[in-house]
Amino acid sequence: MASAIVSAIIGGAIANLLVVYPHSTMTDAELKSELLVIKDWFIAFNSNFVDITGKLPSSTSSFPVAVMLATSDLHISTSSPNERVHITGRLSTEAAWALSPKENNCCVHIYAENNDIDDGYDNWLLKNKSRSKLSSPDIQAKVATALANNRGTLGKGNLA
Repeated sequence: MASAIVSAIIGGAIANLLVVYPHSTMTDAELKSELLVIKDWFIAFNSNFVDITGKLPSSTSSFPVAVMLATSDLHISTSSPNERVHITGRLSTEAAWALSPKENNCCVHIYAENNDIDDGYDNWLLKNKSRSKLSSPDIQAKVATALANNRGTLGKGNLA
C-alpha cells in the first residue's frame, strides 16, 4: 500500500494527481514505471482528450481528476479477459475526495503501449460513470495506510 503525487503542466498550469494504491505493494522502480504511464494519461484526461470510444472526460463527474484510487496495477481483467492489459483507476475530483466518506465518480482503464508498462502510455477507456463511496472500514483503513506510506513525487527522490 502506497501513494504518490504526479505533477504535470496542463493548460499552462501545474496540476497534481494523488495516486493511491490501497491493494498493491510495489518497489519504487515498479511504482515509477507505472506512474510515468499514469502521468501521460492524467495529461490526456485533464486536457479533455477522448478515450478509445470517443467519450470525453468532461462527460464524467470526475473531471478534472485530482485523485486516482488504483484498484489494480497493470493486469488482465478477470471479467473481460479479451480486453488488453490495463491499470484500473477509480477517479475523484478534489471536492469528491474531500467528502466524508470519500467518493469516486467513474472508473477508467489505462493502457500501456504494447501491453508493457515500460513502453509508456498508449490510450484509455472510460469503463463506467458509477459513483462509489469509500464507506467500508476495511477500504478506509487501506487508504489511510497508503496515504501514510507516501513515496513522494514522480521525478524526485526515490521516484526520479
